Amino acid sequence: MLHYCLQERLKMSSGSIQLLREFDGFPFNPLLDASWIAEIPDYPISPGDLYIATYPKSGTTWTQQIVSLIQWGGEKDTHISSDIPWLESIGKDSARALSPPRTLKTHLPYDMMPGRDPANSIGKYIYIARNPKDVAVSLYYHAKRYAAFQFTGDWDCFFELFMKGEVSCGLWFHHIFGWWEHKDAKNILFLKYEDLKKDLPASVKTIAQFMGCSLDDAMIDKITKQSTFESMKDDPLANLPLGFPVVSGSTPFIRKGVIGDWKNHFTDEQSTRFDAEYTKRMSGTGLVFDFQ
Repeated sequence: MLHYCLQERLKMSSGSIQLLREFDGFPFNPLLDASWIAEIPDYPISPGDLYIATYPKSGTTWTQQIVSLIQWGGEKDTHISSDIPWLESIGKDSARALSPPRTLKTHLPYDMMPGRDPANSIGKYIYIARNPKDVAVSLYYHAKRYAAFQFTGDWDCFFELFMKGEVSCGLWFHHIFGWWEHKDAKNILFLKYEDLKKDLPASVKTIAQFMGCSLDDAMIDKITKQSTFESMKDDPLANLPLGFPVVSGSTPFIRKGVIGDWKNHFTDEQSTRFDAEYTKRMSGTGLVFDFQ
């Protein structure tokens, strides 16, 4: 059964809200089509298809840039959103019109992906994970940036939303565990945002090898230089024009790209609360993040 519920997910005492659309308990951007989200698990997978999957604000655009440059041999004159479209956003007709092999980005959880079980499909998947405190802060500015969310609250309000999973793509823990459980599949490359920050050339090489591409040192260096935060921020082909209305005066899409910005937003009480939840949920998973 489809549930089309454009709704106020949480109304705080201040009167601030955030609008999300929902399908089977999965909340997402209200401008997306729930009927298409429901059909995506039946979207056909072809040999050579590559998906960049993330929880939002975890390095999606960054990885799109790297993958696109690898595919284009370090030289391209098209926008990354054209090279690597967002599956949920382009809609059914456009998605089905794409000729395989396709490279797509997605924020869908593991079991809502095409085929419902990526580890046992004929496609390849790059999953990028980022420490959740920095994700929360980046997602806060994302909610304030796009008018569709109608978010009028402050950081304290958004923190409560994030803790409850009342944000786009739901609870961070649920999303990431679905992919982490299948990290050892040969067709899934699980990477961390923080590792890309620490050694971008090595990450470019790892991604290229996973894609089946052999790059020499000169090409790795060329792609790395075009994939730094500074380069992408000034590159109109690497900034994401989603076509969604933006709130006047909001922060840019590519904002900071650092590790540890959460320290400028989390109060001591919020950090303690989150750490307790993080420790409880992450215990025994073997998944460790650098919060710097």
